[in-house]
Amino acid sequence: MSSIPHKIEMRPEWWDNIFAPSSCLVLITTVDKDGQVNAAAFGTCTRVCHDPMYIAFTCGTGKDTYNNVLATGEFVVNVVPFEQPMLDKVLVCGLPFKANENELGKAGLTPMPALVLRPPRIAECRSHFECKVEWTQHWLNRLMVCGRVKAVSIDADCVTDQGFIVWEKVKPAHYCGMRYGDRFVPAYDKPTRGAWRYDGRDEEFREGEDWRNAYRSTD
Repeated sequence: MSSIPHKIEMRPEWWDNIFAPSSCLVLITTVDKDGQVNAAAFGTCTRVCHDPMYIAFTCGTGKDTYNNVLATGEFVVNVVPFEQPMLDKVLVCGLPFKANENELGKAGLTPMPALVLRPPRIAECRSHFECKVEWTQHWLNRLMVCGRVKAVSIDADCVTDQGFIVWEKVKPAHYCGMRYGDRFVPAYDKPTRGAWRYDGRDEEFREGEDWRNAYRSTD
């Protein structure tokens, strides 16, 4: 078992900073009504509201994540770093194990208690978002799940004093898809500097909107 890194709980005003980019590769942990753990890989898990913060994903109907989310109303989003040993473990978690098999054990990943919810965090992931289900929507053969974030934690060395992620340590990733042989690409280049401008007039914009500072740089 690997040593568990030091995690710190994030202040609510910094939660939105930590989920970057807006859509990334994650492992989502859930538990069934008896507390049995499941972990599944998701290539498109997306922040859909900033304040309050909500995260959404879709899963196939009849899957363990589907059953657990509907049974307990809780899930934990664990952001996966772009490191080959970890990406290999993600693919193990994506295999169609039976319902009573714990994917974390199969992949050699370390569960650790969440701050406020029942599904565990994954120690090897750098940041974690604990969510309560706000609503679900069935469509085709899938379930859309939207959860309100209740707690956020991150490795202590992966966040700045201003509450922004250290990109080269968090190393978020994107999933290319089955047609690309289950390959991944990095998503952790440092953001560009805010050098843009628009020479506009107040009457062009909605009343009360601070359009001049809409995308103010944090550098």
